[in-house]
Amino acid sequence: MNQIRKTWDSFPGIVKAGFVITGGVLAFVGTKKLIAYINKPPPITLPQGGAGLPVVSYGANGQAVFWNPEPLAKALFEVMEGLFTMSGTKDEQWTKLANLPTDDMVVSVYNYFNDKYGKGETLTAWIKGENWYDIFGSGRELALNRLQSLQLG
Repeated sequence: MNQIRKTWDSFPGIVKAGFVITGGVLAFVGTKKLIAYINKPPPITLPQGGAGLPVVSYGANGQAVFWNPEPLAKALFEVMEGLFTMSGTKDEQWTKLANLPTDDMVVSVYNYFNDKYGKGETLTAWIKGENWYDIFGSGRELALNRLQSLQLG
C-alpha cells in the first residue's frame, strides 16, 4: 500500500488530474449503461404465426412468408449510429417507420431494434436522442407520434 502511495505521489499534477477525470468519465458511462439496462422495457409480444403481419409471399410448400422487420430496423440503426449521416437520410427512414401499414409491423420493428441494436435503450429513446435531423422534415415527429400512439414511448 505504501508503494502505491509513493508511486502516486511521484506523478505530476496533470497526470493525476488525467487519471481522476478518466476514472470519472468511465464511472459515468458505466452508470448510465447500467441504468439503461435496468430500465429496459420488456418486449411487446406479437401473436404467433405472423398474425397481424402481412403475408409477402408463399413458400414452395404453401406456407405463408410473413413480413420481416430486420431490414428497416437495421436501416434505422445505421442512420442513427453513424456520425456523418445526412439528416435527410434519417428523415427518410423515420418516415418509412411512421408509414408502415399495420401497428403490428411497427411493434415488430420496435422489438427487433431494441433486441439487436438498442444497446440498452429503446427505439423511441434513440430517435428522441438524435440532435442532428432535418428540422424542415416531418419524419422524426411522425415516427415519434406513431410510436407514442402505440404506447412505445
